[in-house]
Amino acid sequence: MKKTTAAVGALVLSISLTIPAYAKDDVKPVLFNGGPLYNQAIYKFNPDTLEVSKITSGNSVDVSPNGEKLAFIKNDSLYISDLDGKNQVRLTNSHFPDFDASPRWSPDGNKIVFSRGNGNLYVIDVKSKEVRQITHAEKGVYYSQPDFSPDGSKIICHASDATGFSHIYEMNADGSDLKKLTGKTGESSEYDAHFSPDGSKILFGRSKNGNADIYVMDADGSHMKNLTADTTKAVGSAIWSDDGSKILYSLNHSGIKGNNESSDDNSTFYEMNANGTDKQIIKLNVPNAMPTAWKALNLGEAQSKIGSTLNKIKSFLFD
Repeated sequence: MKKTTAAVGALVLSISLTIPAYAKDDVKPVLFNGGPLYNQAIYKFNPDTLEVSKITSGNSVDVSPNGEKLAFIKNDSLYISDLDGKNQVRLTNSHFPDFDASPRWSPDGNKIVFSRGNGNLYVIDVKSKEVRQITHAEKGVYYSQPDFSPDGSKIICHASDATGFSHIYEMNADGSDLKKLTGKTGESSEYDAHFSPDGSKILFGRSKNGNADIYVMDADGSHMKNLTADTTKAVGSAIWSDDGSKILYSLNHSGIKGNNESSDDNSTFYEMNANGTDKQIIKLNVPNAMPTAWKALNLGEAQSKIGSTLNKIKSFLFD
């Protein structure tokens, strides 16, 4: 009986090893774009196993709220696809210099907000492909990197102007009631803003006096806090984990914060708690990597059946 149990146990281990770690409910992969700047690709990274796999060419990827679709930029235009990069659908037909950038899904999964090279923000209905312009930028002003609030009622973004500085703004989802949240005092730039999953906080990058750091503030722009004041390295591209307990960000290898490291074929991510503590370093062998989404993926019925079968075998053996 012991030999039989051992043999079946070995089978269970073999099955376990064939199931990707990201299939587990408690593991959420990080999606990022990286590679040569002239030929960017979208990758999936498992923080538990450190496995990196390429999904498709493109950049600025985001995951739909139900975890079943990707939105990303390719050929200057907005695309959506399945999680594996297959069944791609081109939603826009943009071209340089009015290229599309920085797509983000609405919480209901029906719309995507994105920026365009002409300096404005747009919202597209995923099914009908109807595009609606929601900002009307003055000359020299560029709105970029939008993000929906968790309830879908607000959009935040950053806007740059002729002064060379950029600041974070909030507006209603239709573009009305534009409000400036940062940059009211001092010469600094704030950018790359993301609502926390509960909508109470905003995560963003800030550059001032040659330093580039990760900050968090209340959703109304108050109580700004530097989370990376303890590092001498320039950092950016911060994103929330989907439960809001962790933050992932990247190291800028160009060294604008006194860092003497030179660019190479590797990239560096840091993971920390939402309050800035317990920073952990992650090395990737992909150049120019920038994280854009850290969410659970819905891997489908087939993957669920594999996991269910494995659990039944384990239950039979050990319960």
